[in-house]
Amino acid sequence: MWTLDSIELNGGFLPGLKLTLPHGLICIIGPRGSGKSTLAEALRFAIKGTVGASKPRLDLLQANVGASGLVTLVARTDAAGTYTIRRGYKQSAVLLSADGRAVPNVDLDRGTFLPLDAYNGPEIEAIADETLGERRRALLDDLRGEELSTIHLSLGEHRRALEANADRIRATRRSIDDLSERIEEIGDARARLASVGPLPENAASTEYTAATRQQQCNARERKRMEDALAALSSLTRDAEAIKQRASDPKQFTIVEETSANSALLLEKQAALRQTLNLALAQFNSVIPGIESAKALIEQTKTALATIHARQAADLAQLQQVHREADERYRVRLDLEQSVQRLQEIEKEHSLKKNELVQLLSDRKTLKAKFLLEREQVSELRDEVASELQLETGRKVRIRVLRNADNLAYRTLLTEGLKGARVRNHEEILDSLLQLRPEQLAQFIQMDDQVAFDEACGFGIERTRKILDAFRENVDPLELEVVDIEDQVRIELNVATINEPIFKDAAELSRGQKCTALLPLLLARTDNPLIIDQPEDNLDNHFIYETVVNSIQRLKGKRQMIFITHNANIPVLANADLVIVMNSDGKIGYVEKSGSVDECRNEIVDLLEGGREAFELRRERYARA
Repeated sequence: MWTLDSIELNGGFLPGLKLTLPHGLICIIGPRGSGKSTLAEALRFAIKGTVGASKPRLDLLQANVGASGLVTLVARTDAAGTYTIRRGYKQSAVLLSADGRAVPNVDLDRGTFLPLDAYNGPEIEAIADETLGERRRALLDDLRGEELSTIHLSLGEHRRALEANADRIRATRRSIDDLSERIEEIGDARARLASVGPLPENAASTEYTAATRQQQCNARERKRMEDALAALSSLTRDAEAIKQRASDPKQFTIVEETSANSALLLEKQAALRQTLNLALAQFNSVIPGIESAKALIEQTKTALATIHARQAADLAQLQQVHREADERYRVRLDLEQSVQRLQEIEKEHSLKKNELVQLLSDRKTLKAKFLLEREQVSELRDEVASELQLETGRKVRIRVLRNADNLAYRTLLTEGLKGARVRNHEEILDSLLQLRPEQLAQFIQMDDQVAFDEACGFGIERTRKILDAFRENVDPLELEVVDIEDQVRIELNVATINEPIFKDAAELSRGQKCTALLPLLLARTDNPLIIDQPEDNLDNHFIYETVVNSIQRLKGKRQMIFITHNANIPVLANADLVIVMNSDGKIGYVEKSGSVDECRNEIVDLLEGGREAFELRRERYARA
C-alpha cells in the first residue's frame, strides 16, 4: 500500500504550489479555471507520465505545466519508506529513494511500481458507454494481473500452436488439391494402357523393354546417390556447428565474478567444462564416421557409373536393332511410365489425406485446451466481480456474462459479407451471430449451402451469395477460434421504491453513468485514487445513496482525491482535507486548505451557490 504524501509545482499555471496530502478523502474545490484539473493531472502525470493520455489531457498538460514546469511528488510506501519523483513535461521521470539516491531499473510509466487509479469524467463515461470492448474487462482484470498474466502467456502459446497448426492444414490442403489435379491430368493412363494390349512375346522385345526400364531405374539411382551425399554433407555442417558451439566458453559461462557465489560457480564451471570436453571427445568420432559414409557413397557412385555406362551402351545397341519396331512399344512404355507416376502420386495423395486427418485431430485437442484456459479467465473475472459486489453495495450490480462480447466475431462477419451484394446486412448479421463460429466455419469449409440455409433461413439465392462471399473473404481456421469475450455488466438500481430496476450503465443518464461507476472505482484496489469532476449532472440522491456511502466505507482503506463541485461529497463523506483553489486569471493558487469546518464558508460559497442560496434552500426544505 502507498499514498501520495506531498506535491510541489514549479513553473506552469500553478507556480510555487506546495501541498501535504493526508490519507483518506481529499476534496479539491474552486471556481472553474482555478487549476483544479491542472493539479489533478499534475499528480497523475508525476506518477504515470503521458502513456495512454488522451489529446485533451495532453493539451491541458502542455498548456498548464509546459516546458518550464517541474512536478515534485513524494510517495510514502508501507514497505520501503518514501520515494521522491521529479518529472518535467516531455522528460523522463527521476525516482529518488529516501536518502536521495537515484533508484535504477524502474520504469514508472509502466504503472506497476506505484500503481495509481485516476479518472476524469469523460473517461468514466467512456467505460460506462462501452458495453462491448476492453474497458470494463480491464477494471476486473487489473485486480488479478499476475494470475491473468500467467494464463495469457499460456493462451498465447496455445494460440501460436493453433496458428502453426492452421498453417500446416492450409499447406496440406494445397498439396492435396495439387495432387488431385495431377491425378486428374493422367487419370486415364490405366485405361489407355489396357487398350494398347500386351507387347509381343519375344526375347528381343523383352530384352529391349527390360533395358529401357533399367535406364529409368538408373536415373533414380543417380538421384538417390546425390541425395545421400547432400544429406551427409548437411550432417557434417551440423556436426561442425555443434562442435564449435560446444567448444565456445562464452556459451557455457555461469560465473558472475562480482557475486558472492562466484567460488561455488567457478567450481561448477570447471566441472561443466570437463563434462563438455568428454562429450566433445566422443563427438570427435562422429565427423570422421560421416566422412567415411560419404566416401562409401562416392565409391558406390563410381561403381554405378561404370555399370550404368555399360547398360546405356547395351540399350543403344538394342535401340539400333529395334529402330523399326512397332510404335506400340513406345506408346506402351510411355503409358506404363504414366501409370507408375500415377501410382506414386496416388500414394502421396493418400499420405497427405492421412496427414490432414491427424492435423485436424490435433487441432481439436489444441482448441479444447485453448477454450479451457479461456474459461479460467472467466472464472477469475467472476471471482473479482463477486468480491467487488460486496464492496459496492446493493445499488450497483456487477455481473460477468460469459462469451457475450461478440464484437470481434461481428467484425469478422462484417468483413466476410463484403461483396455479397445482399440487403439488410444488420438482419443477416443478427442471424449469423446465432451460429457458433466453428459451426459457421464448417459450413464455409464444406460449402454446404443446404445446411447453411436450414440453419439461417436466408433462402437459396441469398444463401449462395453469402456463402460465396465468406469463402472468398473469411478463413475458416481463423473464424473457428475468433475471440468471443466476456461482457462485464455494470448496472444501477434506478428504482426508488418497491422492486429494484437495474439498468446497464450505458442506458443511464450522464450523471447516473458516473454514479454507477464510482462505487466500483472506489472499491477496486487500495491504490491512491484521483477522480476529476465526475459528478456534473449527478442526481444528489444518487450521490448520497451510492457514492457518499461508498466513500465513507472505504476512505479508511485508501487515499482518495476528488476534484468536485458537489457539496455532498466533502461534507457528507467528511473529507479529511479540503483544498480551496482560486486564480487571478494568469496563475492558479491554493486560497485555503483545512477541514470541512475550517473551509465551510468556501464550501457554501462555491458549492452551494452562496450563503443566501443555501439559506433559501434550507427554508424551503423546512417548509416542505
